[in-house]
Amino acid sequence: MSAPTGHRTAAAGAVLRATADRDGLAPLYGRDAEQAALLHMVTRLASGTSGVTVLHGTPGSGRSRLLRRGTALARSVGVQVLTAQGSPSRTDVAYGVVEQLLARPARAAGAAAPALTGLSGLSGLSGPTGAGVAAVVSGGSAGHQGFPGSSATAGTAGFSGSAAAAAGWAADTGAGCAGAVRCRALLAVAHRPTLLAVDDVQWADAGSLDVLAGLLRRLGAAPLGVLLTVTGARGEFPDACAGLLDQAAALQDGRGLLLELGPLGPGATQALCADAGVPAPPPSDTAWWTRAARLSGGNPWLLRHTLDELRREPGDLTEERTRAGFACAVGTAREQRAAESAAALTPGPLALLRGLAVSRGLVPVERVAALVGLDGSRVGGLLRELRVSGLIDFRDPPRPRLTDRTAGLLAGVDGEARRRLHTEAARWAHRCDADEEALAGLLLTTVPLGEPWVPPVLRRAARGLLGRGEVTGATELLERALREPLAPAERAEVLLEAAEAYTITAPAAADRRISELLSGAPAPLVRTSAADLLLARGVPGSVARGPDAWYRGARSAATALGSPTGGTAGTVTGGAARAAGPGAPTGETGDLWSGGAVAPAGSGNAPGPAVGAAVLVARAWRQAVRGEDAAAVTEMCREVLRTTPLDGALFPRLTACCALSLADGHGTARTALDATLAEARRRRSPSLVALGLLLRAHLNLRAGDPDTAAHDLSASRDLVPPHLWHPTRLTTLRAAELRLLVARERYEEAARLAAEELPSGAEESSPTIQLLYARAQLWLCLGRPGQALAEAEECGRRLAARGWANPSWVPWRSLAALARLGHGDRERAEELFAEEMRLARRWGSDSAYVWAESRHRLGVPGQPSDRAGEGGPHRFGRTAAGRRAARALVAQEVAGVRRGTWARCGGPGPGAAGDGGGRVPP
Repeated sequence: MSAPTGHRTAAAGAVLRATADRDGLAPLYGRDAEQAALLHMVTRLASGTSGVTVLHGTPGSGRSRLLRRGTALARSVGVQVLTAQGSPSRTDVAYGVVEQLLARPARAAGAAAPALTGLSGLSGLSGPTGAGVAAVVSGGSAGHQGFPGSSATAGTAGFSGSAAAAAGWAADTGAGCAGAVRCRALLAVAHRPTLLAVDDVQWADAGSLDVLAGLLRRLGAAPLGVLLTVTGARGEFPDACAGLLDQAAALQDGRGLLLELGPLGPGATQALCADAGVPAPPPSDTAWWTRAARLSGGNPWLLRHTLDELRREPGDLTEERTRAGFACAVGTAREQRAAESAAALTPGPLALLRGLAVSRGLVPVERVAALVGLDGSRVGGLLRELRVSGLIDFRDPPRPRLTDRTAGLLAGVDGEARRRLHTEAARWAHRCDADEEALAGLLLTTVPLGEPWVPPVLRRAARGLLGRGEVTGATELLERALREPLAPAERAEVLLEAAEAYTITAPAAADRRISELLSGAPAPLVRTSAADLLLARGVPGSVARGPDAWYRGARSAATALGSPTGGTAGTVTGGAARAAGPGAPTGETGDLWSGGAVAPAGSGNAPGPAVGAAVLVARAWRQAVRGEDAAAVTEMCREVLRTTPLDGALFPRLTACCALSLADGHGTARTALDATLAEARRRRSPSLVALGLLLRAHLNLRAGDPDTAAHDLSASRDLVPPHLWHPTRLTTLRAAELRLLVARERYEEAARLAAEELPSGAEESSPTIQLLYARAQLWLCLGRPGQALAEAEECGRRLAARGWANPSWVPWRSLAALARLGHGDRERAEELFAEEMRLARRWGSDSAYVWAESRHRLGVPGQPSDRAGEGGPHRFGRTAAGRRAARALVAQEVAGVRRGTWARCGGPGPGAAGDGGGRVPP
């Protein structure tokens, strides 16, 4: 920009601000260039230079507000202003817009009304227009004396009231005699610099448009400026006024200017919201403001109404509520904008808009026109009218721009016609090879079609949504598929897919679908997968919630499979049954894995090895969490992994991997888990994949590999968005993430996560035990032994209620002992250390000793190892990384205990408040 240009821009900006401040005008954000152009026009007009400016843009872009700003600027520099407003309800009123323009000068010239006598024969002259013409005839020419380059004589001659002159004007303007008189009247009114401001000129009647065109041809005959607003998009305008705008753009010497009002950018969006006084993110959050501008399309009307929608919600509006509710409020405002714009349409464009909204861009425009009964020759003009109204975009086929919903647009359409339109649109979209996900969305709006292509389209689209974690959308499509007439085998498959989608987010709904599935006679693989889901439903919040959950799931599966829960429907055979021994709870797990293994009672089919694997892994898990004989648990888990095929039930394999890791079989467990996860992915089972990822994260944390654990947790989040997870499963994820943050010594983030409230419905679930333990570790590392002790003891109470005593699973006793040392209660601490060591010896794995020995040795210096003859805590799951990770974390815990104790004894330190107690013994 050159220096003179920059100086002019700055000066124009100063004038704009001064004028707005003086007149109390609201600021127009993002329209500085347009306001400067208007200021330039009116200042030239004040000095006698005529000109035309056209403001065009989509509805809501601020054309009317900018026009009012232009008229205010004109008045501020002494320009006379005449205004008019186009209206869709008055397009058939002859010269309606011109009548509005002449109304003000007519009132001023009321005394000259008798002069109309000589013009009474002119068609259409009446009311205020007659008064305007009277002013022309009786003495309007005298006002031209001040116009540069003219004289009173010339003005009088130019506006003679003779019939010959009137005929000449009529021929020149093409507006007829009445139009010519009105054109002369407007020019006569401009005896001093005058601005004609017409809002929404697209709604002007044909006569008024002709008069305005005549004025543009005679623009130099008077100090006249014309300011018009019109709907438009990308240089397209309504057919009715396109000629007038072409004429304005063709004016020479820069007197014709067309200004398109584009979308507001992030900066202007932020300024508008700040001016409205809405609590919103700070200007530095550029990503959010960029998103806000994109969601609203930079449309000022949409932005203002979005803010109004946010204010209507009950409660105080805060920044967080603005962030959370902005997108929804924009959607509501867009619906309102679409309804208002559609209400102004004539029947032809409205019918085409309805067809385009229903077909969602999946059907060619010509076919859409035929579906709604329109002549193909009219399509081009109708599309242009919808585009300039901002109702459709410029794609081919076009799509509605303002709304994704059809309910408002289809209001008033007969129900049968609406159903036919949706059905035919779906059929044509299928014939046109439309995108399947988009076609599936269209099928959601149709009645059951009974056509064979419908269920496969819905199922494939649902799989795609599930792969992206869009579970809610997938369940909607599968429920729609179930409304179609399906063969029994296909229906069972769809029920299974729906149960898969529901398992993570709505386990109760998954149970209902599985029960319906198993009430028939599904294929063996479908039946096995259903049993997998039922057991996963039995442990919704944890990788392996424990024996109680296992047996609850087993009973549910057995009931759904048609066998009584009080007895075994088949006979357990083979090596798995022998390993299970006489105490195996076969009465509660019969028929769990009947997909090729065992049939419901009375079927006569021989059982297979899958039932034995289920019984065996159930017993292995029960012994593992109770801390009974790690060697026996290891043998049972290895046999389950050997005898359970990957094409069979997967849930027993997941449970065996978890139990095996407690017995320090990390290598075998992770290898088997990887194979099981691969099979779950092949089956497209997001519920089992998510469980497997959480289990693998748990195993990697035990093995001292936090980086791989972080990758697994991220993958589980990507699989299904956590806000859709069942509360207990979400608690499992949170517990694992908290343990990961503590292991990485990222205590600030961990404290924020620990402070979050538990999801409703997860308060008494088993995953809360792991969360309590992780929080106790965090508080101890932060020097808050009082909080740590409370969390650890609550963890112990919940474990005792379930009968879980294995310190390799949750070593809460040694953690509580450290916290007791922080309170000076050494006697109770020693009791807890001794109890955990006793339970570790009963279980027998190295990892069971590590936490108690490390915490005892570091918390009570000088104490010998209870396993001095065995070399002390030399291993942690047979991995050096695990050993180092355990020792590092215990060192942080002990350091935190000491910091908290020193703070209570007079030093400033974290955890001083509310912890109480004495010193750590020397």
